[in-house]
Amino acid sequence: MPVYKITIAYDGTDFCGWQHQPGDQTIQSVLKKTFEHAFSVQVDILGASRTDSGVHAIGAVARVKTDLVLDPQILMESWNRLLPKSILIRNIKIADDNFHPFYNVAYKTYYYQLFLKRPLPFISRFGWYYNFIDHVNIQKFQAALNLYIGKHDFASFCKQDKSDNRSTIRTIDKIVVRKIKKLNILRIEITGKSFLRYQIRRMIGYALDLARQDHLSLSYLEGLLKNPDHKQILLKADACGLILRRVVYKDELIKK
Repeated sequence: MPVYKITIAYDGTDFCGWQHQPGDQTIQSVLKKTFEHAFSVQVDILGASRTDSGVHAIGAVARVKTDLVLDPQILMESWNRLLPKSILIRNIKIADDNFHPFYNVAYKTYYYQLFLKRPLPFISRFGWYYNFIDHVNIQKFQAALNLYIGKHDFASFCKQDKSDNRSTIRTIDKIVVRKIKKLNILRIEITGKSFLRYQIRRMIGYALDLARQDHLSLSYLEGLLKNPDHKQILLKADACGLILRRVVYKDELIKK
């Protein structure tokens, strides 16, 4: 059975996240439905990241398994014709039979985009205008973000079911903050191997909350990292600002 590796971009605004959910429109379910309609062949699609409702992607990665044998370029062009304008397959490659999108990930990069002024409607879907942004101390905000770099227990920054026994320890390799003047946004670029559900949105939200309140110091955030507490009342940033930028695998680094 042929295995393809696909790279996808999508506007997640009108979708209930990546993963298939009965009765809801998701990225995975639309990809599967359009593929089977186009080629009359069953397909199995597995994504590298299960982005939540409203989250976007520029470089999401998925594995496609199917009995269909077709040139990747023809496959991509035919598939894209049936996809809604909110989803675009950017690249398709034939992958090794043992390729699994969860394994051998070197790193993932996400963008979080904050509008510094209320945006034009044409771009408002792809960032968050935080109502109190004018009261945020940007230097304090950046200092708060820097506290996340390194290996920490992010139990205070995630949502996990009682049945989920996964470790909440994660490593943030890099956080870069850039001001994009043309769009009037602050773009936070966060890189790490893996992330917990809502982790990035809470990292951003907590840092914003901290940076607009004079009575909250950086030590408060340090305390959450050193002594995790699931019961938090700080801010969770909106999904619209989060964008999966890229997923890079270890074999890709070797090839470079």
